[in-house]
Amino acid sequence: MKAFTLTLSFFFILTGVYAQKIEFSVQANSGFFRYAGKTATAESYIQQGPPNTPNHTNSPYGSKSGFGYGGSLQGQFVSECGFIAGVQAGYEEMKSKVDINGILLYNISYDYLPGANFVQAPPVAAKGETYLKNKFINVSPYVGYRIGLKKMKLDLMPGIDLGFALSTYENGKATTSDGNNTTVQTGLKHDKAPTDARLKFGAALIYNRFGLTASYARGLTNYRGNIIGDANFEAHSELMRFGVSYRLN
Repeated sequence: MKAFTLTLSFFFILTGVYAQKIEFSVQANSGFFRYAGKTATAESYIQQGPPNTPNHTNSPYGSKSGFGYGGSLQGQFVSECGFIAGVQAGYEEMKSKVDINGILLYNISYDYLPGANFVQAPPVAAKGETYLKNKFINVSPYVGYRIGLKKMKLDLMPGIDLGFALSTYENGKATTSDGNNTTVQTGLKHDKAPTDARLKFGAALIYNRFGLTASYARGLTNYRGNIIGDANFEAHSELMRFGVSYRLN
């Protein structure tokens, strides 16, 4: 708590605004996470690996939203005129979704054509989904304004969102539709996602010590930026969060 207060104090000094009071609160939220950009896709296929090699989704960066959850601690200064300066920090698990429409089975992955090289066979039609899950430590500084309503307060909080990735996992499952009902799963640890810098706008409707929160964040970081020389590899995050808060003081 002391370190958190010092961080807030430094942020407050930068604003040059005299604070009337300091508020600390805890928050719990759920939300939806997806990817947007040239590499983000609604559908993909699972490629079955050879023995002792993990299966993987050809393009796991889903443009469909997956469900996530998290919790955070918030501290903010509120001036007499309603100006707000604060920081949120917490833990979050978010995942995107991509529908699986095929499986590239290992035992029929290549057909031999006389006089030609080995040619990859098309995936077998299938149905399923893959989730790409990221675990983050989030730090979100913001400035904003408090609007007084009858018996309630509305805090408007534009700022930035920094997601420091702890791990990235792919989990998928699909079953072929060719009558054989072959099921293939993925459970693959990826290189952890890059630090995700996002633009964020949040709002909180507060009654006494309790609040309802909502926010939208758009990522500026390219999750496929490690692929050099091809501008088509681009995927950035989009998040919607909804939650509840309780003021501690």
